[in-house]
Amino acid sequence: MLLRRITEHVKAQNWTAVALDFFIVVVGVFIGIQVSNWNEARVENALADTFLVRLHEDISKDEAALKNRVEFWKEVIDYGADAINYIESGDLGDNSEWELLIAFYQASQLWKYEASDPTFEELKGGGQLGLIKNNALRTDLVGYYEDLDRRAADLYTLNPEYRRIIRAKTPYSIQTHIWENCHTGDGVDQELLDCGLPDAELDVLSILEDFAEDPRVIESLRFWIVNLSITRDQGILERERLRVLAGKIKKAQE
Repeated sequence: MLLRRITEHVKAQNWTAVALDFFIVVVGVFIGIQVSNWNEARVENALADTFLVRLHEDISKDEAALKNRVEFWKEVIDYGADAINYIESGDLGDNSEWELLIAFYQASQLWKYEASDPTFEELKGGGQLGLIKNNALRTDLVGYYEDLDRRAADLYTLNPEYRRIIRAKTPYSIQTHIWENCHTGDGVDQELLDCGLPDAELDVLSILEDFAEDPRVIESLRFWIVNLSITRDQGILERERLRVLAGKIKKAQE
């Protein structure tokens, strides 16, 4: 319809009307492009907000997981320190013989940590990291997630030789009692518990002496507890890093 009107105006040499028609066409095209751009920007902003929410959930989940592990690792380190002190000095400290035997065993406990990064991997794999408009936040996220594999391999997935040695030396009945009464867990979370002696007659002192006389025990225990202490220190730093990241993401959502 507009094209026919322009043609009629050209035939009539009504150049003012022709110019007005062209102006209407240009304005219409411009408005159409702008509306399309606005809609595209709106969809992109909504997608970016969704990813920010998911990133915050991932990081908050990791921060909570690290909090639990840092506390758990501290318990294991304390048990290990008691066991080391007994071997090196022969001193029970404030522990009974049974409590010290438990310390030897609980010092072998593991709780590995693995960060959850599905949202970041989706952003990266889809070439959508640009949705994070805040350059500093994007750089921080890339720096955190790109280094995860190295940190996990170095610290968070340790499997100590001490664990194998002490469990091979601890009588089966004691290990069964410990798992039933001195530890709780559901495959996701775990907790070390105080527990009493099993009903069976046990020569706990002779078991402790056997631990102390085996050089593999003290060597592997020292190595494990030192490395677990480093892991815990790293976990504390990483947890703080996650708290800062979570705060930056929250700010970007405002």
